[in-house]
Amino acid sequence: MIYNQFAKPEGITGKVAGMFMERENRELNDWTLSFLDIGKGDTVLEVGFGSGAALKKSATFEPEALYGIDPSEAMVEMVLKKLNDQAYSKQIGIIHGEASHLLHFHKSLDKIYAVNTITFWDRPFEILSHLRTLLSEKGKIALTIVPHEEGATDDTTEVLGGQMKNLLVKAGYKNVCIHYKSEKPNDAVCVTGMKNDMIG
Repeated sequence: MIYNQFAKPEGITGKVAGMFMERENRELNDWTLSFLDIGKGDTVLEVGFGSGAALKKSATFEPEALYGIDPSEAMVEMVLKKLNDQAYSKQIGIIHGEASHLLHFHKSLDKIYAVNTITFWDRPFEILSHLRTLLSEKGKIALTIVPHEEGATDDTTEVLGGQMKNLLVKAGYKNVCIHYKSEKPNDAVCVTGMKNDMIG
């Protein structure tokens, strides 16, 4: 039940889980976004936006367009209310759906990120391959994870980092790099990749 509430929060309990994740992921969100250099004119996608904290942070960089997809109806409701209450001047596209629905997503993108969600994706290789075709020539992706499952250690983080790197490389991304951050209960890993072979 606890696993399900973090994978796909539902109802009041899910909203509480979302608020917990927001507090826990605050530094992770900032760290992840620091690799992307989001700026005016960019089109940005977050996969698994949870309570919307990273979307809110991304909006402060004034991208041209900002999209988020999440499978949880509770999180969609929470984020829509938050965005309406705070009257963002930039339009943010909120999508209720699984990550696999991105296989039918056709918007041109400059930056993509996901924090603590890729382990819940169905068909991650196919999704990442499709998203690469949507990236602009200088487009970049960042995938971050902190393992929380019982028995996980910093070694688990290293294994997950290697798996994400292999997925990105297999999907055709270039300049794939692994970055680590000291966190509790275990280290965090962010794997970044570019659409094309260029420094960034």
